[in-house]
Amino acid sequence: MNHRRIAVTLAGVAAFINLYAPQSLLPLLREWIGQDAARAGLIVSAGTFGVALAAPFAGLLADRFGRRRVIVLASFLAVIPGLFAGLAPTPEALMLIRLAQGLCLPGIFAVTVAYIAEEWPASEARGVTAVYVAGTIGGGFCGRLLSGVVAEFFGWRWGFAALAVLQLVIALVIRAWLPPGRDVPKLKGTPRTPLLPLLVRPGLRGAYATGFLMLFSLVGGFTYMTLHLSAPPFSLGPAALSTIFAVYLVGVVVTPYSGRLLNAFGHARVLVMAWAIAFVGLLLTLWPALLPVALGLCLFSVGLFVAQTATTSFVGEIAGAERGPAVGLYVTCYYFGGSVGGVLPAVVWHWAGWTGVVGLLCSAGLVAAVIGWNSYRFPKNEPHPVEDALPEIGGEA
Repeated sequence: MNHRRIAVTLAGVAAFINLYAPQSLLPLLREWIGQDAARAGLIVSAGTFGVALAAPFAGLLADRFGRRRVIVLASFLAVIPGLFAGLAPTPEALMLIRLAQGLCLPGIFAVTVAYIAEEWPASEARGVTAVYVAGTIGGGFCGRLLSGVVAEFFGWRWGFAALAVLQLVIALVIRAWLPPGRDVPKLKGTPRTPLLPLLVRPGLRGAYATGFLMLFSLVGGFTYMTLHLSAPPFSLGPAALSTIFAVYLVGVVVTPYSGRLLNAFGHARVLVMAWAIAFVGLLLTLWPALLPVALGLCLFSVGLFVAQTATTSFVGEIAGAERGPAVGLYVTCYYFGGSVGGVLPAVVWHWAGWTGVVGLLCSAGLVAAVIGWNSYRFPKNEPHPVEDALPEIGGEA
């Protein structure tokens, strides 16, 4: 793996080490803010809401100033709110800090996806996207593990501080190893790409809806699973809860192969297969024993990570020249889903516990699979961005 691929992978890590870290800290944060599950979920959702707000503009900034410049700057900016998170005097202040951190992150994820689609041929870009997604998985795991272990011994404030230091180190490596892309920064007089046509284009519209439901399910599943596992009969503490996210490491191994699946079967089939795996995993988490729950979380996360790779590469391929803004809109919908996923399941949790949350997530997944199956085909009236790749797109051509 050359330096450029490593830098792209580390961009995925940088985007996720902070975003979901509060999930492993929820038991300690609930002692600080009170036992309201929805309020605790807001600390997670504040970050994803910031991402959703800023994502449409990340692509426009990258078109104006260049993709590499935006990726590097965003990686460094995300360090600052990470440091302030450990100093938050009130829960409301922590939510605002998390919102600010979320505003920085689309400059990493949305722009890196566009960078990959721009720099590699379509068939190779799918594999690189899969490696990038593996980096996001590894970043999510490292963030939860490091914050949970540090918080177990030194408190949740030091957990946030440790993540900020790691973020800074990764940003320095990205700056050193990520080469400039082929994109040329646009002049000030260059017309901007209208966002509304991209929002209603049939193929992209389905991807936006599917992305919303994917992160809704992932955030809702892991946020309320930590509350489930911190209660009897499991009664796990922060460090033990953070090790549960080791299931992400299976995703790091499996997800890079999803590029081959996409070339063999196409986006729609891979998406449906991925959701089927996630459904099986969710049902296993209903078993009142830790081993089946861990296996279920493993299948659930792997399924969603593969689904994410399918959707992300689909957006990068179908968007054509409007790739940057289209990916930005996708990330907005994706993270709005995550914001809702941190809060809405609290209502179901209150009345039906984890069983109710599983039912809600399965329903969301079924809708996502149906939408994706009907949307992840290139419409005949839309030009394919890479015509030479058509024979490799399974039954979607």
